[in-house]
Amino acid sequence: MSAKMNSYGLQLTLLFVLGIIELCSCSPKISQVTINPNCGQYCESSNVTTVYLRTESSTDSLHYVWDFSGKPSVLLAVTIPSAQLEVDWKKFLWGKEESLKFTEAPSYTFGITVLKIYEFNDVNDTGYMDNVRPENINVLHPKHFRWDRKSYSQNNDYFELSMEGTDYKSGSIQRNGTIKVLLNRFWKLDHSDIMPHMLHTENATQIDIIIDNFQTNSSFENSRFAVELLIIADHNLNSTMKIDVKKTLDDEHTPGIFEMVEITTPVCEVVNREEMCDKRIGEGYLQWRPVSYTDAQRDVTNSTEAIHYPLTPVANHAQSANNSLLYSYYGYNIENLLMQKVVVSLGSKGDGFYKKSNYSTWTFTIGYGSPPAEKFSLLVIMIISIGLGLPVVIMVAVGIYVCVRRRCTRSHTLSLNS
Repeated sequence: MSAKMNSYGLQLTLLFVLGIIELCSCSPKISQVTINPNCGQYCESSNVTTVYLRTESSTDSLHYVWDFSGKPSVLLAVTIPSAQLEVDWKKFLWGKEESLKFTEAPSYTFGITVLKIYEFNDVNDTGYMDNVRPENINVLHPKHFRWDRKSYSQNNDYFELSMEGTDYKSGSIQRNGTIKVLLNRFWKLDHSDIMPHMLHTENATQIDIIIDNFQTNSSFENSRFAVELLIIADHNLNSTMKIDVKKTLDDEHTPGIFEMVEITTPVCEVVNREEMCDKRIGEGYLQWRPVSYTDAQRDVTNSTEAIHYPLTPVANHAQSANNSLLYSYYGYNIENLLMQKVVVSLGSKGDGFYKKSNYSTWTFTIGYGSPPAEKFSLLVIMIISIGLGLPVVIMVAVGIYVCVRRRCTRSHTLSLNS
């Protein structure tokens, strides 16, 4: 099996019908997964991993493309059911514009690229990156890692891909250690098996980034890491994304964490200085719990904060997206679309910095539609019901007992008087 996975010319097609009847639809969805679709000879001599995932219903198709040929990137697209992906591999592997397209124009697209990984020296142990001086920040470019496909698996619930970035080389800078990226494409609404047990829909991909035993700058005493994402959406250039922190009612699935961070794209856009709201406009989103784990055994004792910073605009879209799947798809049109950046740093005051465990994680989901909202599980509802209902039952029982007791006493008194 490992020999097959290490063959660069590998092309895997997995077809299966999901017998899941959704509340909003009575028709099953057909899902297809292909690694390096129709790549042939171009992938035989190259370390290439481009995964195409397609889910088709009677009304539309949701396409995902995961790509590690340049900067790690994810693209989602919504099309009519018959649309297929086409890749001009010769141009695609050279990073040429519009070398990847669909046979029918999508009604909506949304994508992300891991733009940079920062290492910063947290001299004052605040956990925050925005007050760190420039000389205390190193920039690592994901395109300078060697990205290898380590494994993949699939079942009726998800498709999973494990990638590892090693052998970082950029000019005179070389680093040992590993950046691991675990991607899951889910086929139904559920919680992930991986802490922080993110709730996902059947329209979502989960991305788990692990910075494992990575060599730090020898002149930095208090190294921490941060990840910068480039986000692009098929919306008007003058519109903007929104980042929200929402409170949750319980921490059943992520102990100790009562918040959810969401980045959503606009359902209203500004056109000719007028706000236009249209339910037909699609919505892409990112969602995560503000927690980072410092050990492979993820639990509340091995956790710290994942701190996010405000969304920032991008001046030169094409230059920022260069050497990525996003540029290969959008091409020059990328300058006319909504694009912003977000940074998430890993660690908080007093946690011992990265050197304490040499392990940091960040887990988030990218999806289409509205971000899923956590709800009480049946167990929690039962506990709440028992907690609130038992005192009421006791009070009612005591009241009935007192009433019966008084009535019996009164009847006994009347019989004595007679």
